[in-house]
Amino acid sequence: MAIPRDPVTVTAIATLLALIAALAWLGDLREFALHAIIVLLIAAAIHAGLCWRLWDAHRRGARVSLAVLVGIGIVARLVMLFGTPSLSDDVFRYRWDGRVQAAGENPYAAAPADVRLEELRDNDWALINYPRIRTIYPPLAQSLFAATYILHPSVKAFQVAAALGDILVILLLAGLLRSLRAPPWRLALYALHPLPIVEFAGSGHFDAWVVAAVLAAYLAHVRGRAVISSVALAAGILLKTWPLILVPLFLRRRPRWHAGLIVGLVVAYFAVYYDPGMLQPWLDYAGRWRFNDAAFWVLAGITTSLETAKAAAAGLGMLLFLVLWRRDADPERGNYLLLLGFILLMPTIHPWYLLWALPLAAVAADLAWVAVCSLAPLAYSILVINSGTSDAWTEPVWPRFVIFGLGLLIWLAQTAVEMRPAAPDAPIQPESGSESESGDLLS
Repeated sequence: MAIPRDPVTVTAIATLLALIAALAWLGDLREFALHAIIVLLIAAAIHAGLCWRLWDAHRRGARVSLAVLVGIGIVARLVMLFGTPSLSDDVFRYRWDGRVQAAGENPYAAAPADVRLEELRDNDWALINYPRIRTIYPPLAQSLFAATYILHPSVKAFQVAAALGDILVILLLAGLLRSLRAPPWRLALYALHPLPIVEFAGSGHFDAWVVAAVLAAYLAHVRGRAVISSVALAAGILLKTWPLILVPLFLRRRPRWHAGLIVGLVVAYFAVYYDPGMLQPWLDYAGRWRFNDAAFWVLAGITTSLETAKAAAAGLGMLLFLVLWRRDADPERGNYLLLLGFILLMPTIHPWYLLWALPLAAVAADLAWVAVCSLAPLAYSILVINSGTSDAWTEPVWPRFVIFGLGLLIWLAQTAVEMRPAAPDAPIQPESGSESESGDLLS
């Protein structure tokens, strides 16, 4: 049996796809923000029920096909491609950076509003956010932007490119689950989750490619291909710098020259795009942006100073790393915990940032993080509250309590269940050669 074919499961899959189609049909989700939030929350609830059905089928001995789940995930993304990027305007910056490079210019040399680039402005130029700030995206991301623009200069092409990165994530996750002999149903936790479908195929976020690079590093590590894993880590850093935090634990048991390999690749690629002002946007971002923060919101409230809160967040992040290092945590589990801590301590947590960890949460069957991603659309309530205003926006406080508070409660509940001793009279033993619920990489 590929997947359960009972009416409930089939109806859930069809309804999930219909809701994705409804989001694409709405068009400008910023204009219909409340509708989009409601549809996404309903889709997330159906996704949760569907995953439970797949888990139950696996528990009862039915086979759940990775290939079928991959196929459904791809169909959902193809449907979402009919939508318009509207919840975020990042895709217009991607396109601009690609356009600048196609004209033979360095994207780091000038901001979009710079008069030197005035002749490159077109109808989409006005949609670029913060046009007076230079691009923040690292060099390999810039190469992707350039390649996409050269292949086709439309915004839709950038949506397709992001969706392709997300499909690569699904394929790599399927490979990782297979290599770990983990239950195939866990692929549905990511592949059928509505948030990556909307954020990548819908909004065109290129973070999908970063996640793919990190998953490639994990998969190569599991299969004993350390060089490929290190190269994939370097690619992740060159796409978006956060994978840098994963390097120490991964390299701990590898020859030292792997560190030189990663540093060499990163430095060489940055050198190709070098401009004296290319690091300034990172300083601007770190100093100005704050949105939907979790632990950082608590630190800022306690310290009453953003600078002190940032120092405290950095200190807590370093403390988490040192604890994992001293405990000689395996790089897979340790880096997953480190990534979760990193996200939760950030001053800015856009909904698509939560997706950095979702594939690994699927491997670990971490239902708390899956739930956090399911509730993430509540962060878009800022679009509802500030609809029709052009002045500085007011961010509501309550969504972070729902998103992260309920996530914490689910984590506590799941931890309590997992710590509960198994019934001595009816142990469940997986068949020889079958997938185990507990023998996975991140357990």
